[in-house]
Amino acid sequence: MKFLYCPKCKELRVKPWYSMRDRCARCNDDVRVIEVPRSILTYMVYILTAVAFALIFLHTREDNSLFLYTAVALVVAMMVIQFKEMARGEKYARSKIKVTSSDREALRKKGWT
Repeated sequence: MKFLYCPKCKELRVKPWYSMRDRCARCNDDVRVIEVPRSILTYMVYILTAVAFALIFLHTREDNSLFLYTAVALVVAMMVIQFKEMARGEKYARSKIKVTSSDREALRKKGWT
């Protein structure tokens, strides 16, 4: 997962997977890319995705509703885990931003400090 930090706008945003350029969405200026290392939660989401697809496939073959309900429960669990992973990534990215004294007031207005 990658985050983009714009020193001009003082904005931290998740980099979309389809984005080719490292530019600020607001001011179109150069940004700093902060790469967040993957954790066990990321791999957990990958595994739950594969299991959910397998359960949906089994539901189409055997017409057992239990497979479908379990797959829906796994999708909900994936969303919760991914939300926690995004929060962890944002916290990590914020810790990597070097703050100068002129930036402190702008960050204080955004509630970061």
